Amino acid sequence: MGRNNILASLDLGSSKVCCMIGEISRSGEIDIIGYGIAPTTGIKKGIIVNIEAMVRSIVEAVEQAEQMSNAKVTSVLVGISGNNVTVINNRGVVAIPRSDREITLHDVERVIQVARIVAIPPDREIIEVLPKQFIVDGCDGIRDPVGMVGTRLEVEASIITGQLTAIQNVVRCVQKAGLEVEGITLKSLAAREILLSDDELDMGVALVDVGAGTTEITVFRGNSIALYSLIPLGGDYITNDIAIGLRLPYSQAEAIKRKYGCAMVSQASDKPDIEIQSIGESNTRRISQKELAAIIEPRVQEIISMIYKELKDLDYRAVLAAGAVLSGSGLLYMRGALEIAQKMLGIPVRAARTDMYGYDHTFTVALGLIYYGYKQRSFTERNGAKEKNTLSIFEKAKRFLKEYF
Repeated sequence: MGRNNILASLDLGSSKVCCMIGEISRSGEIDIIGYGIAPTTGIKKGIIVNIEAMVRSIVEAVEQAEQMSNAKVTSVLVGISGNNVTVINNRGVVAIPRSDREITLHDVERVIQVARIVAIPPDREIIEVLPKQFIVDGCDGIRDPVGMVGTRLEVEASIITGQLTAIQNVVRCVQKAGLEVEGITLKSLAAREILLSDDELDMGVALVDVGAGTTEITVFRGNSIALYSLIPLGGDYITNDIAIGLRLPYSQAEAIKRKYGCAMVSQASDKPDIEIQSIGESNTRRISQKELAAIIEPRVQEIISMIYKELKDLDYRAVLAAGAVLSGSGLLYMRGALEIAQKMLGIPVRAARTDMYGYDHTFTVALGLIYYGYKQRSFTERNGAKEKNTLSIFEKAKRFLKEYF
């Protein structure tokens, strides 16, 4: 991207496109030097429906980030989601043929390539391979086997696949915006870098991202994904009900929801201090927060009930020892949302925090992608990845683009 110490990310959401630019300092720290955000109508329910609209939004967001950072972006790390994403578990085994028996990065790449050999339909493509654990000569629970000595290396991995045409459309949009795709990964994998602790991941945790148009549910156990699901409902669902119930323009309904929204009637004020003007009426009128909450609460309960349906077959109360983390801009800002989620799910639920980085939830995925890309780059550099085969998401993306484009 012009400079080797620069990383740029792109989060393609249902209502907005976010671009973020990070610079790796000499001390190895990441400094965010620019970001941009642009509204979009190009994605519905996680799927691109209007390429030209998406391209315009990408260009606008990237230009904002470039102006702020005074850096030129030529390639980006892209986060994707969608109801076409699936997770498959597989295993790979290779022998260590050298006399010194020392496991190298190349051996790790070989065993992961073996794990990638899994029967998938021709209309699907592997997005990411997540090693759950490595096993060296029968000794399991190993996270990084490089440098160890052994004769047999195994890996248990989660294989994340996506619909080929959906991925191609993402790549096409980025290319039409004049950029290269440096890497593609699942949004929740990026978000976990800044939202989840190592203890939560080890214990088992659900990351529930309620966005504008969708709710993404990812259950993590260590480095693996036990469940991934996308519900086609988000914060817009609540806004639509407010607009219909109070006969308001959508933009006004969204503004009122953001300013006065409360997820529980019992916690709302009964003072009539919210001024509205319904469509077709010449005069304004006042309603209470309690009246507004009476519209919001059932919709919040419906979203949480759908989350529960996705989790219940997982025996989630045993799997999710660390509970759930609620993120996204669809619910988190509303008072009472956490209490409803905790009561209906029956597990601890905490709010995701990004304020420690100085950014709100709008930039969670974009920021996570920067850290995720830096983590992958650091891994390959640490292990002398000057060789042809690496675990880098950048190399995987290049192989993918070469094969399909």
